[in-house]
Amino acid sequence: MAIANSDLLVFVVGTSGSGKDSVMRETVSFLHSQNIPAATLKRVITRPSDKNEESTFMTSDEFLQQKANNEYALSWNIYDNWYGCGWAPIKEAISLNKLLLINVSRSMLFKAREVFPECRIILVTVPKEVAESRIKRRGREDDSGLQIRLKRMKSKVEMPTPDKIIENTGDLARTAEILGEFLMDHFLKREGKKS
Repeated sequence: MAIANSDLLVFVVGTSGSGKDSVMRETVSFLHSQNIPAATLKRVITRPSDKNEESTFMTSDEFLQQKANNEYALSWNIYDNWYGCGWAPIKEAISLNKLLLINVSRSMLFKAREVFPECRIILVTVPKEVAESRIKRRGREDDSGLQIRLKRMKSKVEMPTPDKIIENTGDLARTAEILGEFLMDHFLKREGKKS
């Protein structure tokens, strides 16, 4: 089932430690400053959120029950945790004509393009040593969990060609401005086609 107006959805991907959540937050702030309606999707995750992300915690049993009830547009399991992007906030953003930035696993992008064919894909990149340093500073995993995350970070994941690649090593505000201008241009063009 393909969803209409899915060009309002912006899937943001990158390895662990690339700073996706920070870039998304700053980009939404920039878009608001330009009077462009935008938000980030609050994912459901079966681990408590940390200060860098906004998510809803749910137990695995609760998550799998909601998954069985088809409440997630996209869901995946990685690092022994479930992640879900709910249908309700996605449909609400589309109905409000609002850009919605969504942090997803790179492995989910082919599925995302299948369900949301007009979506935009943004790849956030940083050098491996920068990502590794950020992951260690977050302190989310024990040593074995950290090694698993670092190993996956270095592996190649097949994904569709991104619409925009953003390097996130410099000034965060400038990075968000670059991405924000790209999304603003996209939003205004689609509004022009409607009028």
